[in-house]
Amino acid sequence: MNDEILDELNSSFVSPEREFKGEKIAPYTEGSRLLLFQLRDEQDSSIYFIWAFLYLHILLAKNRTEAIKLAWNKDNFRESLMGWVSSKTEADRDLATIMASKIIEESNKGQVEVVAGIGQGQAGNG
Repeated sequence: MNDEILDELNSSFVSPEREFKGEKIAPYTEGSRLLLFQLRDEQDSSIYFIWAFLYLHILLAKNRTEAIKLAWNKDNFRESLMGWVSSKTEADRDLATIMASKIIEESNKGQVEVVAGIGQGQAGNG
């Protein structure tokens, strides 16, 4: 097999490296999803989720252990997030929304739909 084909096959199994304003973003995993649930409140706005999503993944890329500790203290995380977001612009918010949406959408492509097995048919066809 030539190198070009091998590179293409390998890249299909590895999430692309991403950055937001020069800061590396860790891959979205089931572990980072769990941390997001730890940080989430029902009354959070969608833009809060976007900023929290990106900030958490930036922190995970920098220092996983410290990011987990911070995520486990919701108030400290929110305070740190507010400090980080305070220098962001409306254009940054638009970019953040696009990036987070794309990352989540790409992760959902790996999900499969369960279909009836052979001989089971559809409900009501028994």
